[in-house]
Amino acid sequence: MENHGAIVVNGIRIESDVLRKDAIYRCAEAKCKTACCSAGVWLKDGEGPRILKWADAVKECLPAERHDESKWLDRRGLEMGTTTVEDPLRPGKTCCVFLQPDRKCALHVVSQRNHLCWPGLKPYYCAIYPLYFEAGVLSMDDNTSHDSDCASSHKTAPKTLAMYDVYRDEAILVLGENGYRELRKKAAARDRK
Repeated sequence: MENHGAIVVNGIRIESDVLRKDAIYRCAEAKCKTACCSAGVWLKDGEGPRILKWADAVKECLPAERHDESKWLDRRGLEMGTTTVEDPLRPGKTCCVFLQPDRKCALHVVSQRNHLCWPGLKPYYCAIYPLYFEAGVLSMDDNTSHDSDCASSHKTAPKTLAMYDVYRDEAILVLGENGYRELRKKAAARDRK
């Protein structure tokens, strides 16, 4: 099902910014101040309880002042999200409660240590970042990285790739392996036109 020349995969419309080609590096944790982690993130069903199940392991990765798991998640109506705390590296700004002082995600670290399948404990919307999926549309969140001159995605790479290839793992989380292959095939056909 095509709509006005748009690419649609598994009923998901792919925005042109996902198809855009650029010579950029994907995010590199060691050089980034993780501006994308400046806010909390909404959780999908089941993600909150799954995180809390691993509370002891997560606490081992966080400073002592963040060990109270009753302050990790915030419910607003039917929605649940992660909370924020003052960001020690960016005065006057906030960061996700799970962002460690070394700028790594505690949920990601716990997942790796315990060999949890990707994305592990990491919330879906964090795991697919900088891809953004809402209302059946897959797009890019370019705004957060523009707020920070330290974003590694601003660094020039030697090779030009489509954003769905730069962020391959993230695209596969949204579309699945077969959907990702279909996206590549449709995008190549579109490029030949």
